[in-house]
Amino acid sequence: MTAGPPEDVVAPDGSPVAIYDALPRPAEADLVDAAIPAGSRILDLGAGTGRFARALAGLGHTVVAVDHEPAMLAGLEDVPGVEPVAGEIAGLTLAPPPFDVALLASHLIDDDDLGPAALAVAQRHLRPGGTLVAEVYPAGLDWPAAVGRRSEIGPVGITVTRAVVTGDRLDAAVRYDLGERTWDQPFVARLLDQPALEARLDAAGIRFVRWIDPTRGWFIGRR
Repeated sequence: MTAGPPEDVVAPDGSPVAIYDALPRPAEADLVDAAIPAGSRILDLGAGTGRFARALAGLGHTVVAVDHEPAMLAGLEDVPGVEPVAGEIAGLTLAPPPFDVALLASHLIDDDDLGPAALAVAQRHLRPGGTLVAEVYPAGLDWPAAVGRRSEIGPVGITVTRAVVTGDRLDAAVRYDLGERTWDQPFVARLLDQPALEARLDAAGIRFVRWIDPTRGWFIGRR
């Protein structure tokens, strides 16, 4: 973790705490809530500042929020229904009882290294018949055409500054702006079509069930 106030910390993967802290409540939390049983016990892997954890706890679920950057989790210990856990996802082992739901937002599955590890952890912590809810990059996005375009989510501006697609591999970077401050974050992702996604899930012992949004960016699976 980088020294300094939490709002100045940038996580090892390049995620700025200030940006994630400024983002508004995710509308996708309602998609997740509609796709899972009421009062679920949820394992939120890569929880960041707890945007989903806070929203889902407010909808009546209980959430264990895991992130490898302790500064991301600051303040979550005071949120009713949320238990923050600082630690690496790979190799994570939490005490029983098992979870009803595992949540993998922020495109964890698209990462060739972290994706299989996160799926394995999710599968290991889910009860039999438990639900995986996860986010992927929708197939067919024209990444090169997005370069230079700025979008806004609440007070946060997001601009794709690089996007090179080679086969199914994306090498990209985004620039965040918040007020007068900017941060650059490079990332690499695997662009998974449905057969590739189902193969990745099958390897972890999870069955694809259905998409839950029109753009096919969110889906549920079953242990």
